[in-house]
Amino acid sequence: MNIIQRFIPASNKAARPGIKMVPNYITIHETDNPNPGADAEAHARLQERGNDRSASWHLQIDDHEAIQSIPFHEVAWAAGDGRSGTGNTSSIHIEICVNSDGDFKKAVANAAEVTNQSIKTYHIPIANVVQHNHWSGKNCPRYLRNGEKGMDWSDFIQLVGSGINHKHKQKSVPFPGHLVLRGSTGKDVELIQRAVHIIVDGIFGPKTEAAVRAYQKLHGLIVDGIVGPKTWGMMF
Repeated sequence: MNIIQRFIPASNKAARPGIKMVPNYITIHETDNPNPGADAEAHARLQERGNDRSASWHLQIDDHEAIQSIPFHEVAWAAGDGRSGTGNTSSIHIEICVNSDGDFKKAVANAAEVTNQSIKTYHIPIANVVQHNHWSGKNCPRYLRNGEKGMDWSDFIQLVGSGINHKHKQKSVPFPGHLVLRGSTGKDVELIQRAVHIIVDGIFGPKTEAAVRAYQKLHGLIVDGIVGPKTWGMMF
């Protein structure tokens, strides 16, 4: 999806602090503004002219366009976990518009497409696509959390994952004959880490387990964080 760049002026340090970052997460929000006309254009203008509070986000997306307000290598104040919090300092923040005159499902699909693009560009594991709630406990993204508008968080993650190619080899890799789980090490773990798009170190620790769980959920497998024959077969 094409992203329109309409950056907040660099002089507005309250909304665009200019702090450099390397994105390791993608955080999904909803604008929580159902008023007609509260689309991506309206929220981009809000950020351009100076938000009335010290809050900002990288992207606003509605049913027909995605507008970027802050470069992806700069911090946005959106997570609610403090100025030095991981959510604020290492995440791309995406606001999905919920205006009543828009198509929410299409806006969600557009947000999933942009999320997928960012995963590929910045090599972010799908396990690191999180809700605003993850950082601050806020009930956001509210509609995706409760499914009220016909799509829930699992639907969103499925849309994100549908564009990721998990097959990394031309031919299948035989199952090693034993479960690969937390505490495992070696080449089998390295293969799994490549399949779930995380740092490859050959050590099956908590980050690898979380990424495997996310992969299993995405593909309708039993979610146990253990790579057995079915999970291995899906990956390879």
